Amino acid sequence: MQFQRQISRKLHEEHEATLGLLERFESALTRLRTVPPPADDATWPYLLAQLDTALQYEVSRHFGLEEDQLFPRLHENGEGELAELLFEEHESIRQVVGPLLPLIAAARTNALDAAGWRSLKTSGFELTERLGSHARKEEGSLVPFVDEMLDEDTDNALWEEYSSG
Repeated sequence: MQFQRQISRKLHEEHEATLGLLERFESALTRLRTVPPPADDATWPYLLAQLDTALQYEVSRHFGLEEDQLFPRLHENGEGELAELLFEEHESIRQVVGPLLPLIAAARTNALDAAGWRSLKTSGFELTERLGSHARKEEGSLVPFVDEMLDEDTDNALWEEYSSG
């Protein structure tokens, strides 16, 4: 789909990147037969670094844009139920991300034992389900609505603020 607004395009790009990363993470978790993974498994260091960065960005910058700038506009345009649903999903995702980030950090420094890897695997599957479902929902509802809702001046102002942070 072709979007007119910079913010819509950026949200779309971020959702696509997140979904791709979640797919790779879920695939790696599915292949993880022993915990911790074998020392020669090159999958994990790069994947965990990407995941750590993406999750911290997602729950701060991406969610912040939506919650602070877009959800209030949804309310103003009669789409308050959608805004509330998406906000509740953000909270649900944060409940998984909060405990998962320290597990990722420990795994990145080889400080995670077998029980920690099992927790990471369980939380990781929960994350891929919640965040993946949420990103797909936003792609089908929020992004197209934002593209229609924002005028050019508002889009430019939001883009300038978001891209400078």
